Amino acid sequence: IKSYKQCIRKLIFFQEHSDIKTSIVKPEEVASINNKLDNITSHLDTSERRIGDIEDQVYVLENALSEIHRLREKCDDLENRARRSNLRIIGLPEGIEGKDPSLFMEKLLVEVLGENTFPGRVEIERAHHALRPCPKEGERLQIMIFKLLRFPDKMRILHRARELGQLTYQNHKIFFFPDVSTELQARRREFMEAQRLCHSLQIPFSLLHPAKLRLTLREGPKFFIDPEEA
Repeated sequence: IKSYKQCIRKLIFFQEHSDIKTSIVKPEEVASINNKLDNITSHLDTSERRIGDIEDQVYVLENALSEIHRLREKCDDLENRARRSNLRIIGLPEGIEGKDPSLFMEKLLVEVLGENTFPGRVEIERAHHALRPCPKEGERLQIMIFKLLRFPDKMRILHRARELGQLTYQNHKIFFFPDVSTELQARRREFMEAQRLCHSLQIPFSLLHPAKLRLTLREGPKFFIDPEEA
């Protein structure tokens, strides 16, 4: 670039002082300037080709990233649809479920929530502990995941749990939560600060699926999908 500027300055000087005798311009100097200009032109052409190739590669990468993001969202949606009838229960001590976790959960639900919660028999397809090491003494209690045969029963459980407030089973505090993917769980966790604020201001709220905060205000319900905005 520095050499290119010097060549340009010389050419401008000769153009502005065309009345100067051409004898002062040495042939070898003109040849040198021409060679430098040819080299610069060649380098610029090469740089333009490389920049064009990089721009094409960036375009391909941007499209690939967009497709990857779309596929990740689709996979996460499919995972959460597969967990649609699942619930998590936290607070039960290790091993309390015995050899038949599904039957244990069916009896627990009726005992804790009441027989009137369900129009018929509540059926559990399967139940198991979350895949994590057994908690040591003083650590957070184990998480159990169970899949209900009928989705409406899941909604009845969550609705009844909210109505009753704090739930206990054999002197153990227990909590019911929807079973969602790790990615969705992280998105829902971002609303915790807004939820704490709602608690302190005594504003009724609920966290809707997949990650939408609903506030019940005097002028009507208001919804937020952006935690910062909430």
